[in-house]
Amino acid sequence: MTMGARAVKTDEDRADADSPWSSLVLIWIVLAAAWLALGVVASKQVRPGEFGDMFGAVNALFSGLAFGTLIYTLFLQRRELALQRLELRATRQELAGQREQLEAQNDQMRRDAFESSFFRVLAMLAEIVESIDLVGDNPAKGRDCFRRFYERFESAYKRLQLIGRISDDRAAASKAYGDFYSRYQGDVGHYFRTLYNLVKLVDRSNVDDKHFYTNLIRAQLSNQETLLLFYNCAGGLGQEKFKPLIERYALLKNMPRERLLSPDHEGWFADGAYGAEYKAKR
Repeated sequence: MTMGARAVKTDEDRADADSPWSSLVLIWIVLAAAWLALGVVASKQVRPGEFGDMFGAVNALFSGLAFGTLIYTLFLQRRELALQRLELRATRQELAGQREQLEAQNDQMRRDAFESSFFRVLAMLAEIVESIDLVGDNPAKGRDCFRRFYERFESAYKRLQLIGRISDDRAAASKAYGDFYSRYQGDVGHYFRTLYNLVKLVDRSNVDDKHFYTNLIRAQLSNQETLLLFYNCAGGLGQEKFKPLIERYALLKNMPRERLLSPDHEGWFADGAYGAEYKAKR
């Protein structure tokens, strides 16, 4: 109940408290006047019939006073009910405001919990990338390793093309990626599993703008990472679960499509994987 409602209620209660005392004083004055009149009449010599008529008039006066008091009591009750309705309405409004505030607080708490998990996994993904280390004749570390990864995968694909044992191009790309993945599974397997779970975390959350968070993920991916992501999900390893998420959130929007093993491979993903601009051009 608001302060204004409390003030109105206090003033009305004060008025209600004073009104019955005023009415009682008025009734006692009328009663005293009536008894005084009866005394005056009794002191005079009047006929019994006239005295009875006077007494009947006094009874009518008292009946009118009783009726008036009843009406006044009903008026007070009606005003009290009106004040109670106002108080109940103010209470309902206050409870509705508290409920909305509580819901907003719960939404903020859920969002804070989601963002805490999201940025923790995003940081974990960056740590995985930085921990990758290739040694040998052509060493690399961190994100530079993905450039080496893609070059070696591309070489494996070209060898299969030269041999000509696999006539289907998609099957050849899948075989080349499978051989590459088996060799570097310790590095790229951990990386792609973490990346998939990060995107799935966003997809299953209750946040309003999921694309805002998937855009943050996409911004962390280098060109070679997106190219490897393309073939990781096109050839079978992530085709069932990860590929739909890539198409839903346009994770290949920044991928250099001219660097694909073949221009025909671009059609292996739905247009949504490359963003709204790509779909508009199509």
